[in-house]
Formats: sequence, C-alpha cells, structure tokens
Amino acid sequence: MSSHKITPDHLSRRACLYIRQSSLRQVRHNTESQVRQYGLRERAIALGWPEDQIDIIDEDQGKSGATSAQRTGFQDLRARVGAGEVGIVLSLEVSRLCRDNAEWHKLLRIAAISKTLILDEHGIYDVSDLNDWMLLGLKGQLSEYELRGISARMLGGQRSKARRGELRLPLPIGLVYAERDRVVKDPDQSITEAVDLLFKTFQRLGSASQVTKWFWEHEISLPARPRRGGGKVVWGLPNRNQIQRMLKNPRYAGCYAYGRTRTHRRPDGTVRYATLPRDQWMVCIPAAHVGYIDWEEYLQNQETLHKNMLSIHPNLGRIPSPRAGAALLQSCVICGVCGYRMRTSYTRQRRPYWYYRCGENAIGLLSCQSVHGPVLDAAIGRFVVAAINKENLALSLTVREQLRSDFETADRQRCNHIENLRHQMELARRRYAEVDPSNRLVAATLETEWEACLRAHSEAVREREQFVKASTCMPEAELDRRILELARDFGKVWAAEETTNVDRKRLLRLIIEDITVTRVDNKVVAGLRLRGGRLHELPPIDLPLRRAEAIRRDISREALGELETLLEEGYADAGAAEELNRRGYRDSLGGQLNKKRIQNVRQRNNLPGGLQRKCDNLRTQGYKSRKEIAAELNISVRTVSQLAREARGVEGYALPGRKHPRAMYRIIPETQTKHAASL
Repeated sequence: MSSHKITPDHLSRRACLYIRQSSLRQVRHNTESQVRQYGLRERAIALGWPEDQIDIIDEDQGKSGATSAQRTGFQDLRARVGAGEVGIVLSLEVSRLCRDNAEWHKLLRIAAISKTLILDEHGIYDVSDLNDWMLLGLKGQLSEYELRGISARMLGGQRSKARRGELRLPLPIGLVYAERDRVVKDPDQSITEAVDLLFKTFQRLGSASQVTKWFWEHEISLPARPRRGGGKVVWGLPNRNQIQRMLKNPRYAGCYAYGRTRTHRRPDGTVRYATLPRDQWMVCIPAAHVGYIDWEEYLQNQETLHKNMLSIHPNLGRIPSPRAGAALLQSCVICGVCGYRMRTSYTRQRRPYWYYRCGENAIGLLSCQSVHGPVLDAAIGRFVVAAINKENLALSLTVREQLRSDFETADRQRCNHIENLRHQMELARRRYAEVDPSNRLVAATLETEWEACLRAHSEAVREREQFVKASTCMPEAELDRRILELARDFGKVWAAEETTNVDRKRLLRLIIEDITVTRVDNKVVAGLRLRGGRLHELPPIDLPLRRAEAIRRDISREALGELETLLEEGYADAGAAEELNRRGYRDSLGGQLNKKRIQNVRQRNNLPGGLQRKCDNLRTQGYKSRKEIAAELNISVRTVSQLAREARGVEGYALPGRKHPRAMYRIIPETQTKHAASL
C-alpha cells in the first residue's frame, strides 16, 4: 500500500468510509460483503487516522449506484470533499462509490482540487497524480461497462424466456399459478364470479363508466390484491380506473403478453411508464392459458373503449357523454358533405332553439352546412318510438329478463360475500376455542376478532334482506303488466315529463350509432347507422323557412292603425314607438316597440315614414331646410335660427316625435321682397 502518499494535511482531515449495496436483498443475505466493507475502518486506523475522525456513510444501503439522484449519502460525501473536510475516501471498490462514469469523473475532479485521497482494496490513489487519475478513470469506465453488461445479460435472458412464454409474471386478480407455473382460474368461486360478472356487464353496457355506475348502484364489490398488501384479497366498490385496467389486461383473454410498456427515466431519477400500442408489444401469445374471455372478445372490448374516448374519424374529436341540453342528437350528427362531426349551437332566446352546424370547412361566417335542430330531433324521436313499439313484445321480454338477471346477479354476489364472512367467523371462533383460557391477553384479542366477524356477518345478512325486500316489493305479475304496458306504447315514456333529456339521449344511443345528414335547399336527408351495423334512411325532412326576428315580431291591427295616424302627424319612427308604448301597445311576443321594429313594420306594410311625409307636405307650403334658407338669404345658419326665434321675417315648424326636434323654415313674403329691394 502506498502510504507515502498520505501527508499530515490528510491526517488532519476526516476519513470517510462509504458503504453501499445495490438492493435490499443483498443487504439481507450478502452479509459477508458488509463485513468486508466495514473492515476498511481498521485499515484507516492503521494508516494513522484516529478512531474518532473516521465517519461511516451507510445510508445508501439498498440503492443502485447507476445514478446519484436518490443517494443522499453520496451527495453529502461529494459536498464534504469539495469543502476540503475529507482527507481520504475509503470504499471496497470503485463500483461502490459510483457506476455512472460522468458522476465518477465529477467526483475525481473535485477530489483533485481539494487534494483528497481515494482508497480501495488494491491501494491508495492521489487524484492529482496523472497515473492515478488515469487508473481511476479506467476503473470507473470498467465499472459502468460491467453494470451495463450485467443488465444486458439479465434483460436478454428475461426476454428470451418471455418469448417462449415461460417467464413468470404477476397475474391479475382472478388468475393464479398452479403446479409447474400453469395459469388457472382462482379456486375461490366468489372471485371468479365477480371477474366474470365484470366482463358480462361490459359486454351488455359497452362503457367502463356505465359498468362502474352499475356496480355502485347494486352495491357489488370487486376483489383486488394490492402489491403492498402481502397477497391478501381486498373487496370494495370499484372505480373507473380499476374497471379499465381489468378490461385492458390481455391475461383475462388467455394471452401471454410481455413488453406492453416502455420505461423512461427522468432527470430526477424517477421512472415513467408509457403504454405501447398492441402492434408494438414485444411478446403477444394468444390462447397461452385459460381466460375469462376469448381473444376476439378482448379485441372487440378494446375497440369499444377506443370508440368511447374518440370518434371513428380521428379529426371528429372526442364524443362527450349525454348531457341535459335540449339538443337530442348531441355529438351524433355527421356532416354528409365533409364527413366531420357537426357541433351543437344554441341561441339566446326565450324559446329553446338550437341547430347543428358543421364549421370544419367554414370560410368567414359561412359554414359547411347547418340544420334546424328541433325538426331533425323530432323526426329521429318518431323513428325511435316507432322502432321500439314495433318490437314491443321482444323488448318487454328483454327488459323483464334483464331486470331478473340483474337481481339474481347482485343477490348471488351478496350470498358469496356472506359465505366468506361466515367462513372467517368460523375460523375466528375456532381460534378462540383452541386458545388456553388462562392466557387472557391472547384470549381477549381473539375474542375481539370473533366479535368483529360476527358483526360484519350480521350486517351483511341484514343488507341482503333489505335488498331482497326492496326488489320484491312489487308482485311479479304487476311488474310484468307494467313492463308490457310501457313496451306497447313507448311514446308515453319518451314524452313523459319524468323522462329527462339525458335519459332520451341514452335510449337513442342504444339504437342509433350516428346520423349522417345532407341538406339540399330546404330539405334534409338523414341516414342512420344503427347498432349492429344496419343502415336506414329516413324520408326527406322539410325544414322551416328562415325568418328574421323582425318578421316574427308583428303588431296588431289596432296598433297598425294608430301607427298610420302618428305617421300622418309627422312622427318619426323613434317617436312613434315611444307614443305607442305609452298608449300600451306591444309586439306579438309581448316586447316593447322600438325604432327598428317600427321600421320593419313600415317596410312590410309599405308605409312611408312620418318624417319624410311631413317634410314633403311642408315643402308644398314653402318650407325649406335651414341650410337652404341661409343660402337663399346669404346669411349663416345660426342667424336663421335666431330670426325664427325672434319671429323676424323667418318662421319655423318643429317636426314632432324626436328628442332633439328638427325644424323646417320658410321666409315671410314681405321679408323676401324687402331683401330683394335692398339688393
């Protein structure tokens, strides 16, 4: 050992012994490596460092040396080396300090500046010496190469075993390993029935959110096996993420899949997982083991989930869930011109009015096409009612059988839950009966567990009795009669006040996939794509003519007569509107009259304006505008107004019906004669 490299300056500083193992398994089982690393403390004492100046850094146990992001001990060591507090760093080998070549050279540069020595089991190195620096650099590169080589060999063996379908991977709830790593269904019947119920419910409802709501409405729990729960099965009401994970897991379809995710390490050391498309999976072996569904049904489920999030055309946007708006065909209308999904637009009026507009190829204010919403909704509603009434018997039987199936399924799950609780209660009773009565501490604990199991079992039995009582409160014959009545006349259900727009949209989507509309002049051709792929085209639908708001707002005959009288008197449009409002007249919608509405009424009835009419009458009597009088007398317009106010040779006539009256003037004949004589 090159002890001549140690100087008194090094001995005056601290000696840091860095200890690390890559995994917790090595910490627990590879104890000999720990003994060797802690043994370096004796070597530091032999080199001259006092025992109280030797610091042991072992807080990075169980952490990989591939990065220093999560190793607080290594970061603290590097900071202390940079501060000049450390005279020597002891480690069994370079790989214990760092396996990242960039991080290793950073530590070497800092040690060279602070003149800190580095010791391993082969010797002492002075980083400021060129030969020692080169040797440590090579050791760091070899350490990183070794780590990557080990990872590559392990990953290659793992992938080779996975390509044969022999790599043992964690199984989802409902599947377990049997002898010789054979995958079978869970022997617990309650778990297998719950998982099977999930896939059957999704096949019927076609939505993960609806499946979640159905489980919550019927208070049916799903099993789960948390990774940190020690393999214990936990029952609880599912959420949408749990439902989607189970629906997207190919192991339920009997498919052995490997490499479905891609890992990405962030700069802070955390790992991010990205799900890959199915064609990019590294290994995909259908029918590799038993499953709850077949591979074709799994692919259909994935397509259904994809359609629920995105529409068929990638540019059509996301299809939202039904809302409470007045538009019945929300997100279901496709433009027959360009193929994009049409948007729903509402107008701000007292009456609900909406239209479906395609704005993908809009230029300025012109859209591709727009369709009157209420008329199209009414036609689709009539089709739905007629289609369901036509199949009333089959529908009634389907509804009745579905109600019974839902009840039987929910009741069977409750019975399975009660049976599990009864088994746990029996185990708790047996454990309590087998304990020594003199051991009161253990007996008291077992007695408490037994009582808890008894309470849980009693509560589950009580909830099932309430569920059965609430479901069978109506006699079966009465229930069948009501279902048949609703099926014979579905129009009553469709038009009932209790049926909300959300319910109508859900009923419509059970039958219709989407509607393609094409507008030709004042008619709309609607093509329906029904559930199952069948196409149906409705007869051409007539659209109402577009009328301006002014046409819809008219006045009564009495108000029209009063308006003609006011116009004869010379009232302007604004003045006539104020006078009619004062007399209590309103338009056809109950609104007050204004200048614009009076103008529209005059245009429809070919009535000249009161101001223009009065001006024409005054001109026949010799009246002119103020500018014309000023030009004729060769005076200013202000002088004309002053002469009219003082009644000196000019008289004026104020036009009525204006906030700021405008007047017309004429010259008194005597004044005109005197003015001509003066000229």
